Amino acid sequence: MTEGRRGSIVKTIAGIGIGLLSLYFFLLFFRDSGNLERFFEEKTQVAFREMLWLFAYLFLCLMGFILKRKMQDAPGKGDFSRREASGKALNRVFLSFLFLLFILPTLVFAYLHRMLLPMLISGLWFFVLALFFRFCTTGRPLQIFADIKQFFSFLEKDFQEGALCPLVFALPFFILQMNRSNVALDYDSLRYGLRSAYVLFLEGFFSAHGQINSVYSYPKGLELLTYPLNYLPGYGFLLSLSLWTYLALALVFGLLLFHFQKNRKKLYIGILCFFLLSSVGNMSLTMKTDLFTLLLQLSALYFFLKGKRLQSCFLLFFSYSFKPTAVVFSTLLGIVFLFTMLLECFGKRNTKVNTKENININGNAGINSNTNPNTIQAKGEKWTSELPFVLFSVVYTGLITLRTFLITGLPFSTTFTGIFKAIGFHVNWPFNLDAHVDYSGELSLSESTFSFFRRLVSFLFYPVGEDMEHVAIAWSGVLFPLILFFGIWQCFSLGRKCLPGRNSLAGGNHLPGKNSLLRRKSLSGREASLCRGSGDTSLWDYLPLALSFLVIMAFSLLSFMMLWQIDGNYYILWESLALLLCFSMGSASEISSQEESDQEKINQEEIYQERIHKEEIHQEVINQEEITLQKDVQKENAKGSKLSAFLLKAFAFSPFYLAVFLTTITTSWAGAVGFTPIDLANKGYYDHALVELENQGEKGSLPAFSEMAKNPRHHVLAFAETPECYRIPCNVQSITDVEGSGGSPGLYDSPLYFAWFLKWSGTDYVYLEQSFLHDEREERAREMLLQMAEEGIFQSPMLVEKNEILPFDRVKAFSKSNGERAEQLLLLQIRKERLEYPWNKEPYPALTKEEIAEKDKIVQLLSEYLR
Repeated sequence: MTEGRRGSIVKTIAGIGIGLLSLYFFLLFFRDSGNLERFFEEKTQVAFREMLWLFAYLFLCLMGFILKRKMQDAPGKGDFSRREASGKALNRVFLSFLFLLFILPTLVFAYLHRMLLPMLISGLWFFVLALFFRFCTTGRPLQIFADIKQFFSFLEKDFQEGALCPLVFALPFFILQMNRSNVALDYDSLRYGLRSAYVLFLEGFFSAHGQINSVYSYPKGLELLTYPLNYLPGYGFLLSLSLWTYLALALVFGLLLFHFQKNRKKLYIGILCFFLLSSVGNMSLTMKTDLFTLLLQLSALYFFLKGKRLQSCFLLFFSYSFKPTAVVFSTLLGIVFLFTMLLECFGKRNTKVNTKENININGNAGINSNTNPNTIQAKGEKWTSELPFVLFSVVYTGLITLRTFLITGLPFSTTFTGIFKAIGFHVNWPFNLDAHVDYSGELSLSESTFSFFRRLVSFLFYPVGEDMEHVAIAWSGVLFPLILFFGIWQCFSLGRKCLPGRNSLAGGNHLPGKNSLLRRKSLSGREASLCRGSGDTSLWDYLPLALSFLVIMAFSLLSFMMLWQIDGNYYILWESLALLLCFSMGSASEISSQEESDQEKINQEEIYQERIHKEEIHQEVINQEEITLQKDVQKENAKGSKLSAFLLKAFAFSPFYLAVFLTTITTSWAGAVGFTPIDLANKGYYDHALVELENQGEKGSLPAFSEMAKNPRHHVLAFAETPECYRIPCNVQSITDVEGSGGSPGLYDSPLYFAWFLKWSGTDYVYLEQSFLHDEREERAREMLLQMAEEGIFQSPMLVEKNEILPFDRVKAFSKSNGERAEQLLLLQIRKERLEYPWNKEPYPALTKEEIAEKDKIVQLLSEYLR
């Protein structure tokens, strides 16, 4: 007991120190990262005031329900007495709580910010997908309705006990993300996530569509699942699916936590902390596959803990269809699961000697302490019931992998490319799948060590710097250092219990204590059910969680040394496992104090019963009023102490909550701030196509834009700013896709290679913006365009300024200092028949007189345009 209390004191002091350090560095980060300036921008201030109104509304409603509950709890209030209240009345109070504090504000903000229709339609599609996966996993899709009813029944009971309050404070973070979804379109989503209608499905799912960058050959499992949503007006329908995935992630996280944590308030505080991870929340604004992959990985852990081992393994295999790095992290989780099963089999084999002893100990209870009850339940089911999902995951992942293989020549385009090349695979031309990878192998050992610790400290406390730009926009926040510390502490606590002389793996004893079974027998009704569901968890349940956390943490830290550029979304699995471990298990001191408290209660009860028995023998009258008064005083004192402790914890937690809120409202994966402008009379969704048409009109590029958008099958190579050029409604490829990360820079080495690329990609138009081409980094692009013009590759030029098509003699050189004049834009059509000759390794034929005249005009036009 002394050792446990000493450890608890050390943990508390260290936690306070880390928390204060996190808050101090947050202030520095908020100032130095530019978030302070972004917070005082007009758009952010409008959004902030809007969120203050939401907080005020939630606070007033919550206070109203708390006061009503106090009145119900007060004795002698007649109809308001909680004990005399009917079940229907309590149900109405719960439904009004859900409607007023969750449903109503979400619907109002969804309508005002033009997300109502997308949320409803994508929610319906998400529910259809849930029914389908329920059918594949259980064969009983309609059982989901019974599950939903049971879920709300569970929430109602927790509401009556006052445990749902933390979820109210999680709602603003969801609404914040929803309010800005339409205007926070990020680079990656516009590049490939939101353009599947043009770059994935238009010419066939197994076609490259002329796109050379590796991101277009990524696993496209999510895009295939969301196929119908790609043809609805606006991007909001696809983005809303990410928001539903965010909610589903919180649900799965809660189910995982419920598997371990019997304290209902800690359960919902853990879910609240999950919403406070900005790294996860900011991904709900994108159509990147990070959240859906994380959903599958956490679901696999949940099924593994429930004894459905085959399903969990194939859920991990299924995740290969969504994200390239899933091949690494999902495989690591699978290895941990297999290792756990081996240890479990080895432990059960060693405990066969003690079978008779265990039966004698647990004979009255009717259970075997060496066996996980979840595994028993799973064994009662036929393993063949898992075959439909196994077959589906194999076929689906096979098709997704086949697409990548047919396009690039490798089954996984950006993962283990060196290994696949070594065993005989060849990369198809013109892909260069190693071009986007940049390792820091040239650093010395001392430099690598210093870089690692600098990145670790920056990642945890102060993500500022060139290599931290993508961490700052998806940062886990000030809470993660504390979460990580407590998660590691729990791992050490679990390890100490596995040492000889303590609860051993081979014995399979219950972690919370040897008297857990006796405690459970003393409970009845719902308390016993909750205790069975989450409180008395086997050591085998903690083992895969702790090992998964340690293994994923090790490889996450390894990436700090291997990658030049790290992104915050790389580590959401590590952060989720750390949070799950942090809230899933009490410390050793808490466990021992719980056992001591239970034993003390039993002793006091025995003494009390003995005293009552003696008083009944020696006295005829007992002063019941005095005993009742004494108990009431004790209850009031206990309530007062609990209220004081709650207020103290809330006061200590509030700076972290405020810091996370400020971080979230000033950061996003797109770097955008503010909400979608409120429109009181709207059609329920945000029309991105109409907004883009207005933007093109303001830019003065409508004629060129209309020409490219005439046919969605047009292939356009844009020498223009990204991601703005990706908004053109056709198959647009930026020159950054070709020469940048994930592209094939070698195509710039020769006009012949570039002509080959234009032929391979089926390019119809080349679109030029002066402001982009006059960047000093685009010197090679200017040279290549002139060389292509000299070869007669271009025809039918269109010079545009202020939405007018200009004659060629009005072309003007670009000047950054001349801000009054609008930028001139140039659209060049590709002479495709001329590209056949270099493709067949034949010399260009001579041009006709008309073609020579047009070529000379284009060369002169380009020379002046690029001057």
